[in-house]
Amino acid sequence: MDIRRLPASQGLVWFRQAIDLGARNPRAVFGAAALAIIALYAAVLALALLMGLLLAGSKASGQPPGLGLVMAVAVPLTLAVMLLVPVLLGGLMHVIRETEAGRPAHARDVFVPLRSGKGRQLAWLGLVQVALAVVGGVLMVAVAGSDYWRDYLEAMQAAMQGATPAVPQPQNGGLLFLVQLVFNYFSYGLMLFAIPLMLFSGNGLVDALRNALRASVSNIGANLVAGVLFVGALLLAAVVVALLASLLAVLGGAIHPALGALLTMLTMLGFAGVVLVLVVGAAYLAWRDTFGDAGMPPPVVQVHGFEA
Repeated sequence: MDIRRLPASQGLVWFRQAIDLGARNPRAVFGAAALAIIALYAAVLALALLMGLLLAGSKASGQPPGLGLVMAVAVPLTLAVMLLVPVLLGGLMHVIRETEAGRPAHARDVFVPLRSGKGRQLAWLGLVQVALAVVGGVLMVAVAGSDYWRDYLEAMQAAMQGATPAVPQPQNGGLLFLVQLVFNYFSYGLMLFAIPLMLFSGNGLVDALRNALRASVSNIGANLVAGVLFVGALLLAAVVVALLASLLAVLGGAIHPALGALLTMLTMLGFAGVVLVLVVGAAYLAWRDTFGDAGMPPPVVQVHGFEA
């Protein structure tokens, strides 16, 4: 596939365009994002409930559950959630693409890939994500040292128990930051480009990963500009939303604690939906401008004030 070389300033263009995504059909786009989040939460909740039932059964029998039994339950369910993530992201990207093309779209279309062979192909990206997580963990341990991660986990466990542990310092802190930055850039780039390449460009898994890697290298400037802008905007918005959620919790709690909790949950759900639309929409825009989208209608050309 041909890859268009784009200037670094294109990252700013994607950022601006992503903010306007959903304006044509906000009910479909943001409704699809909400459905995707709810589906993922439902899957995670099912995993937590099954683990809770397993622990409750072990307490009733007076024996702790064996590690083998816990892994036999947790690993398949965790993999199922990981396989679901790229399918739902692809479904949201499908809704965004249909909306931007001016075609009818509905929030429930986020589940369209689940009913097609494309969804089964996208699910393989979940396993790729698992493999990347393993590789990333090995790299982090190699750079920071195994003692750091052991001490870090112990510190987190102590903090959850109310203690104030000393924060461990990794070996090669600067190198660790650089390795994390580079690894995260390519891992996220692979996933976000591979989804539209498989869903819209007809690539298989291997071709999608190869072309995603090429796009991540060829347009690193534009991709990094877009990434920095989104991270900065996300951090700023997270502070504002946290303050708003706290205010709504206090106001709603003055009427009834359940109302305060509900308002907080809805605020956080809305924020998560907006962030999801921005990230997935920006990935779609980057794929479209990098590889082209034959499924979009041709642009309208203005000739002497008349449409041609």
